[in-house]
Amino acid sequence: MTLLQSIILGIVQGLTEFLPISSSAHLVLIPEQLGWQIPEVQVFPFGVLVQMGTIIAVILYFWSDLWKIIKAFVKALVDRKPFEDPNARLGWYLILATIPAGLSGMLLKDKVEAVFNDPNATAYFLFGTAALLVIAEALGKRSRNLMSLTWFDALWMGVFQAISIFPGISRSGSTIAGGMTRNMDRPSAARFSFLMSIPVMLGAGVVSLSDALQVPDLKSFLPIILVGAVAALLVGYLSIHWLLGFLTKRSFYWFALYCVIFGLVVLNVGAARSKTGDAAAIPASETAVVQSTLDPASETGTLDQNPLTVSYSTSLEWLTPAMSTCAQTIGSFSIITHNLPVDQLDATTDALQLRWGAPGNLTSYAAILGTDRLALIANPANPLTTLTTELTQKIAGAGFSNWGEVYAACPECFATAPDENLIAQSPALNFYSSQEEPQQLFVKTVMAGQPVAAASAMLIPGGKQMLEIVASDAAAFGFVPAHFVTTSVKKISLTGVDPAALQLPILAISSAEPTGKTRDWLLCLQKVLIP
Repeated sequence: MTLLQSIILGIVQGLTEFLPISSSAHLVLIPEQLGWQIPEVQVFPFGVLVQMGTIIAVILYFWSDLWKIIKAFVKALVDRKPFEDPNARLGWYLILATIPAGLSGMLLKDKVEAVFNDPNATAYFLFGTAALLVIAEALGKRSRNLMSLTWFDALWMGVFQAISIFPGISRSGSTIAGGMTRNMDRPSAARFSFLMSIPVMLGAGVVSLSDALQVPDLKSFLPIILVGAVAALLVGYLSIHWLLGFLTKRSFYWFALYCVIFGLVVLNVGAARSKTGDAAAIPASETAVVQSTLDPASETGTLDQNPLTVSYSTSLEWLTPAMSTCAQTIGSFSIITHNLPVDQLDATTDALQLRWGAPGNLTSYAAILGTDRLALIANPANPLTTLTTELTQKIAGAGFSNWGEVYAACPECFATAPDENLIAQSPALNFYSSQEEPQQLFVKTVMAGQPVAAASAMLIPGGKQMLEIVASDAAAFGFVPAHFVTTSVKKISLTGVDPAALQLPILAISSAEPTGKTRDWLLCLQKVLIP
């Protein structure tokens, strides 16, 4: 990420967090529309810190109100009259309004992550924001102010806040619309909307900040990210002030129109890119589509099944939310999925298989949907930051009895010295069945053909379980396709091996060329993998 990109995205966050046009949609779509290739390792900490900037902005702007609410809330509890003071009641209402958002975050996490990788779905949610704003303007009588707020009003606006978890649904737009449908005037609905954003944003920010600080090599790009956070703070403060003044005289129709126009632009640009990339995305049957040495060719016929049976290897388990989202995006299209070991995958005339890397006997139709690479991971409590192939081979071959010996062999591979507990523990390298793609790639590229020593390792069925094991054991580390990596673990740099050797294509394999809605579904998946 460059300094200019950080400033631009910080300004975008500050403007759109409080204006009813969805900050998450703009942070997803603007880099995609401008073709910015921001490194994955920087995306998460940037998002966390720029949001912290806007949290500080709203706290500073409403500090006087917040202080009155806090004092009245505490005093009311001490006096055992929790609901007598209006400001104390407002404190309870803010707590009540926060509950739906917390529940939606836990229940809809997987679906939301899939949409964050789908610009088209985000564009459609922008239309949803526009619809909410229009409905609020059309139905709301705007006859009530903030002092008339009831517990049901707060809960109602909290439900509207819960649906804004999806990128494209504006948090401020949906909550203000919720208040207006309860006949609140625009400034009062907006004021409570901003106040109720504080506990949600603050809670999410604090939780995410601890994970962001564990990102490897954060210090090298932290100054650039902080500039974006400061930009978000300054612009966010000004946008709150401007919007509150704007709403005293004007309606939300202009914001609704903007959401529709922006969504249409995104869909049209995406459609244009799809047309230019169709030939490469799903190649003609006579074209070699994976590697020239494999020379796959499709059989006569086409594949267009509804519902479509899809078998996928455990290496692509992380892709399942996107599979479902793409099916929903197409409409009137269903998929039946089966997560299978690699040796049980079989592309038949009425099925499609998705796998990471080409099988050695590939002769049927295949198309590249994207790529993924192998990543070494460790527990965040382990100060390990880097490994050489030689050290990795020795660890995997049970050549070290504890982490203290690894540190002695390569102190520069650690950010700090391991603590006493970790020093005494044996390195616990986890591995997969020999036929699974990550295991084959690890043995081939990192181990140079040497097997993993089972005596010092644990057999893991898939990437999801690998993350759980490594996240729960300070001495554990392992390897997964990079798309599996979350903030519960940390990546370890690997030296001494060509990065290109750790990368494999994600393939869609079938006995006939995909057409119709099956083809559309594959194109949707490709957009997720290659934004």
